[in-house]
Amino acid sequence: MSKFKDLANNSFFKRDYKRALLNYSLALKEKPDDNEAKIGALLADMAFEKEDEAVALFEYYEVTKAIDAENAERTIERIIHNVDETNDPVHEILTTIEERINAIEDGILYDEFIAHVTSRENIKTALEDLIFSSKIIIYKKEDFIELIGMLLDNGYEEMAYNYIETALTLFPDDALFYDLLQTLELH
Repeated sequence: MSKFKDLANNSFFKRDYKRALLNYSLALKEKPDDNEAKIGALLADMAFEKEDEAVALFEYYEVTKAIDAENAERTIERIIHNVDETNDPVHEILTTIEERINAIEDGILYDEFIAHVTSRENIKTALEDLIFSSKIIIYKKEDFIELIGMLLDNGYEEMAYNYIETALTLFPDDALFYDLLQTLELH
């Protein structure tokens, strides 16, 4: 291993990305076809804007290259390329998962809502028990349509209208929600 690459790796571990990038560049000057130095330089550069992702990728690369260096290099290069080319998909995925976890903690899943509604003798009372005090977490359109129908059947037209309007802001091109809105306006 080149002394510059060794210094660069140590600097990266210490989160001194400027020094790491400099040393990876010097290692590449010595040996331009050094894929490890090239990947290190890419990750050090990425760390200036996306530190968490760069560190995670660097650690992943360090572990996987011991097992299969050639495949690890190709994989990490593809990941770096994708992270640079798109609007940070790793962060978007993690954010979506975190939002779903928070929503579940603050609300009730639709299946649990339906179980509560069916366990009560009076559907209107069951709706009032939960609909005003909890968020209802819906992942399927069919469940959303069923909820809208339940609200309409029990005299909650305004609430159904609000749910549909919210759905339209989230999915503006979805004809189904426009049809529901039209149905509601005719109701």
